[in-house]
Amino acid sequence: MNGDGCVDDADLLQVLFNFGGNDAASDVNGDGVVDDADLLIVLFNFSSGCGN
Repeated sequence: MNGDGCVDDADLLQVLFNFGGNDAASDVNGDGVVDDADLLIVLFNFSSGCGN
């Protein structure tokens, strides 16, 4: 989400701060709204791409 290749707390905060809005960078699934679906995608992928 923030382009660093790691799904982490920064990405989670981005979704939470924009929850209910239509920020394209935070709309992970591209449906036009930042909602629980986007939050779940971040949570299910948390720590992926972080060198683990």
